[in-house]
Amino acid sequence: MAFALFGRDGSLLRSGELPLEELARAVPVDRVEAILHPHDAIVVTAQLPPLPAKRLDEAVHGCVEPLALSDTAELCIAYGPRAADGSICIAWTGRQALLNAWRRLADAGLRLTAIVPHALALPAGDPGTDQALALPVDARWRAALPRWSLARPEWRPVSSTHRWRGAARWAGAAALLWLLGLNIYAAQLRGEVRDVQASTERAVRAAFPSIGIVIDPVRQAQSARDRLRLANGTARADDFMPLVLGAAQVLDFAAGHVAALRYEKEVLTLVLAPGYEPPANEAALHQAAAARSLALQKDDDAAHTWHVRRAGSREPARGGS
Repeated sequence: MAFALFGRDGSLLRSGELPLEELARAVPVDRVEAILHPHDAIVVTAQLPPLPAKRLDEAVHGCVEPLALSDTAELCIAYGPRAADGSICIAWTGRQALLNAWRRLADAGLRLTAIVPHALALPAGDPGTDQALALPVDARWRAALPRWSLARPEWRPVSSTHRWRGAARWAGAAALLWLLGLNIYAAQLRGEVRDVQASTERAVRAAFPSIGIVIDPVRQAQSARDRLRLANGTARADDFMPLVLGAAQVLDFAAGHVAALRYEKEVLTLVLAPGYEPPANEAALHQAAAARSLALQKDDDAAHTWHVRRAGSREPARGGS
């Protein structure tokens, strides 16, 4: 495709011929004006009265309809401003051909700002109306172009790169919205965590006033609870209640026959009332006690008296109960 690149002052910066796919990369400009081949568009002048914009468009289509070989729905029709004498310049071309060419240029990276019929791109009085613009660049390339063209906004195609760019924008917007939602949700969770921590600290302070600074509420509460249990004598393995519970599991034959019970110096002493049925196998009884880290001893001096202690502790004194 032949091209010419002009500066803002009208000076020629570059010209030549390049394949369409290379033209956009070689000449990266924002304003691109395409000149059609001499036989690609029809240009006529018509006389119209002053009309509103909508009625003017209908009037232009009415002027083109008897002159065109195709239905106006199959055409791209454009027109310039109405002159003082009522004349108006009208141009049209085949819709499908124009849109295909426009789309191909857009896909190549050329964003057209104007598509000008050949007859409107020539200097006044140019004799070669049937001759396309050709290199080298001469005065025919420098003619002032009209401010209107066949590149009407409603016909502008969407290039494939633009479509992908639009999809990427939507995907980016969706990802941004998703991240925003996650941040909002995370902020809500952090607020709930702070509320739970604050309520836990208040509960710990209320239950254990002796705790001055709360750093780890759960662990500090467990430690304070354990200290209270130790202070009340219910947490150690050799305390009274664990020893009683262990003895009740081993001496099940004594249920309902305990006449007296004494706990002294880590030894539990049980005095049974007559009428219970003693175990037939005391060896098995001692094994069951040993399995619970208990030591049993039947008092030889006091009838129906048993001593229970932790295995490994000192034996009780004989003769007492």
